[in-house]
Amino acid sequence: DTVARVGGDEFTLLLRDISGLGDVRTAATRILEGLRPVWSLANQEFHTTASIGIALYPNDGDDEDTLLRNADTAMYRAKDDGRDNFQLFTAAMNTRLLERVALEKDVRRALERQEFVVHYQPQVNIETGQIVGTEALVRWRHPVLGLVAPMEFIPLAEETGLIGRLGEWVLRPACAQNKEWQDAGLPEVRMAVNLS
Repeated sequence: DTVARVGGDEFTLLLRDISGLGDVRTAATRILEGLRPVWSLANQEFHTTASIGIALYPNDGDDEDTLLRNADTAMYRAKDDGRDNFQLFTAAMNTRLLERVALEKDVRRALERQEFVVHYQPQVNIETGQIVGTEALVRWRHPVLGLVAPMEFIPLAEETGLIGRLGEWVLRPACAQNKEWQDAGLPEVRMAVNLS
């Protein structure tokens, strides 16, 4: 077998002469188990884990670039599934990756096109029934998909660094709405805005 450092903390392992998928699973499991024991350096304890992506020749690619790209895709799936595991590449992963890339592009455009809207959820004092505050909740009015729930785009915005811009955007309409309510003579309420 051959191990090569690709860069940073990424390595590629080339297994030759395997008899089947069982050999690959055994090798991945041995690597994970081999990294798990705690080790010490300068009286500090360290824990090491790995996220392993697996692509098989020729099913997952018949050239090195395709195999590496597909193994990389499977590795990111292993990271998304909690790390310290391995994932075999599937064609569905490419589909999900393409959907994710398209969604990221749509989120960037949504900020430019002002497709986000803010909904307000009242916070009520249970004893008096009086509204004591409100929470600003962002929603995405996608031109094709309709209203998109935050759990669909907030994690992506966090991963891509767009969450800061989105948070700043939410603050503006939330503050303007609160001022509008005050100008209309409504009692002052606390406005809550979630920020990353």
